[in-house]
Amino acid sequence: MHFVHICIAFMLLFLGCSKEPEKKEVSSATFELLTTEENFTAGEAFALHFKASGEASPNLIFRNAVGTTVLKPSVVDDTLQFAIPKNFYEKSGICYWSLNSDSEEKMTGTFNILVNNKNGTFLESYLGPRSLTAGPIDYAMFVMLATDFYDNPLNDSTSIYSKVQFQDSQSEKELRTKNLMAWSLVRSPKKSGRMLISSACNETDSKEFTTIVYPANPVDFTISYERNHEYADGNQVITFRTSILRDTYGNIVGDGTLVGFIITDDKGARLKAQGTTLNGKAAARLLHPEQKASWSVEAFVTGAARSAPIKVAFKASVTDYDIHFSENYRTISVGPLKSFMDQLVPDGMPMALTVSDTTGKVLDILRTSSMQGEGQFKLSADFFPNDTYELQIKTAGITKTKSVALK
Repeated sequence: MHFVHICIAFMLLFLGCSKEPEKKEVSSATFELLTTEENFTAGEAFALHFKASGEASPNLIFRNAVGTTVLKPSVVDDTLQFAIPKNFYEKSGICYWSLNSDSEEKMTGTFNILVNNKNGTFLESYLGPRSLTAGPIDYAMFVMLATDFYDNPLNDSTSIYSKVQFQDSQSEKELRTKNLMAWSLVRSPKKSGRMLISSACNETDSKEFTTIVYPANPVDFTISYERNHEYADGNQVITFRTSILRDTYGNIVGDGTLVGFIITDDKGARLKAQGTTLNGKAAARLLHPEQKASWSVEAFVTGAARSAPIKVAFKASVTDYDIHFSENYRTISVGPLKSFMDQLVPDGMPMALTVSDTTGKVLDILRTSSMQGEGQFKLSADFFPNDTYELQIKTAGITKTKSVALK
């Protein structure tokens, strides 16, 4: 009990010595805004002026697109001046301020910083893509951004002129800025060539932009051929050529356009050749066949155009030839092979000898080529023992058979 009485005594003593809560004093100072301007120009220094009555230690909270800052005043002739920092007064747009004294907001307000057109206009322009396809479907986008010296966007509805030059024509279009920029769709003309584009705002001109207008996809075309003679000698060259490839607007297609030639012979076999265009034409070359043939030829630009098929016929250059056998029939000489003017065929004419037994089973196929118009086969005793065989000799598209008894 004695201990409890001591604790109660200490509590009474503590409560009796505690201070009363301090009362917050409200500032009695008043302020008057002396600055009457509501609009300022970007890049031009300015300050807000206030007149104060009573003792006060105010500060100004200033906010715009740059951010927020707290300003301390300077006193000039009993006037409070709040100088706006440079990075804040160079930014155009609406500004907000709040005057506070002793943690109490005394006044608030707004004003505008306007774009500065006194130091010239800066103009940025962007164009893309830089290549177009002829015709009204394709287009490039031309974007223009106009700012003042301090990189502030010019006011909405500022005039910007877009200029386009192509061949003998030149046009100019007035555009209006909105939300920083102005833009225009530059349609591709029907003719191929180089198109120049630029822009202008106030007294500032942009650099020159270039876009290349390429021909559109080619339309169907025709093909022809050239050759020295019509004989299938396997030696001469036949050249296939296209007409001038143009698009639907009459533009010659660009150099290097790939053209494929498909050749189908009378047996259904196919050959393929390719050529690239130069000045709108493409060519491909093939050797004449080695035997009488009829070709059907077509040309294609993949995914775009094709030609109508043409027929090319080749006459046989060799109509007959002789075969000579040695005494034991193991050496077979073919020729001489003579062409359409009784001249010897060029070296390299393929020859084939098929050896079969009497039941028709193919035992071997021997191959050689002509030299000085002749070719020769030898049947070795190591591979072909003495017996009766069926020989089939084929060259220049002519096949001859002979049954021989090897010795």
